[in-house]
Amino acid sequence: MSTTSPATTTLPDARPTRRTVTRAAAWTVPVVAVSAAAPAYAASCSALTGASFATWSGGISNGGLDYSQTYTPPAGAFASSIEMKIAASYTGFIKAGSEDSNGPRLYDVYNPVGNTGKPGLGLIQAVTRRMDRAAPGRSARGAYAFSFTKPVRNLVLTFTDIDRTAGDFLDRVELSGPWVEVSRGSGVSGSGTQASPWTGGGAYSDSSSGAGNVTVRFAGPLTGFTLTYWNAETSWSGVDRNQAVFVTDVSFDYEPC
Repeated sequence: MSTTSPATTTLPDARPTRRTVTRAAAWTVPVVAVSAAAPAYAASCSALTGASFATWSGGISNGGLDYSQTYTPPAGAFASSIEMKIAASYTGFIKAGSEDSNGPRLYDVYNPVGNTGKPGLGLIQAVTRRMDRAAPGRSARGAYAFSFTKPVRNLVLTFTDIDRTAGDFLDRVELSGPWVEVSRGSGVSGSGTQASPWTGGGAYSDSSSGAGNVTVRFAGPLTGFTLTYWNAETSWSGVDRNQAVFVTDVSFDYEPC
């Protein structure tokens, strides 16, 4: 697995017999990430706007299931930091990371993702039920609970690589909470709900294609939401059943004190 910084790594578009997510991911030692563009602030405790994560460089804990990253305001902002956390949990025949223990891990970082030119944090999972048994569908799913240590407003995120490869995976993605869809790629259908999950119509490059992207906005205030996704493929071709959705381009406003 590559240890090249995600800020400079360009991943080739390769999709042989295995999903492109099985190629080497770029990852870094956790450090505090601060957006290059300083958000608007005042010396008084007014809303801090335009906070964002320029890189994915947070910490991983709880046996690899939890992720946390801190936004620290610029010097002189007279504001306290805010932390975003992700807690992964699983139901049924599914696990964090790759089906093969030597493959990508749950929160590996890829750069770029979804033709955004920006790094994305992986939410990587794999079905574990034997291939000679019936595919589990939604009874095997991952849930990723995002939370913030302070209420946020105007939260905008992009989820990328919602797609499919026959005999391997068919992404179905559901998102909780009161959000609105800002934009979506040409290859995504559905409404992002349990009744009508987002799903991809083809195999899209996880690095150079935006066809599998969805951008949403939560007006807030809110302190959390949950993304749930699963593999709707009904038969297996014999390759691994790894699947991945990436989160990128996260921005928000918050009351810093």
